[in-house]
Amino acid sequence: MRTRLRSFTLLVCTVLFLGACQTSAPTTTTPMAESTSPGMAHTVYFWLKDGLTDAERKSFEAGMKSLAGAPTVRRVFTGTPAATPSRGVVDNSFDYNLVLWFDDVAGHDAYQVSDTHLKFVADHEAKFDVVKVFDNELLE
Repeated sequence: MRTRLRSFTLLVCTVLFLGACQTSAPTTTTPMAESTSPGMAHTVYFWLKDGLTDAERKSFEAGMKSLAGAPTVRRVFTGTPAATPSRGVVDNSFDYNLVLWFDDVAGHDAYQVSDTHLKFVADHEAKFDVVKVFDNELLE
């Protein structure tokens, strides 16, 4: 019984945390229909070059948020490393992360060649030191 209560408590805390961490997206974000759940997550971790100014970092943050304007993007989350305790399995060395949700792989593929994404890359790729991408299909 304690294990179930602990699992339930963890689930509730995770949902509340994710809701609190959601960034406000521009009004061009396509709302996710109630009957639609995202089928794919595109998670990107950015390590930026040393020596960027605050203005360059703010421009990068705005660029990430602008990706919500791509037609096939359903949800956008942006963030920085959390100040969690150090553990062997945690890598908090990145500068920013971006999570985009799509209905399916086709939506992701369309995003990759969209003007919105291509503009983000053109405007900000000079700031990238390392970029790692993790794409996954979401389980029901």
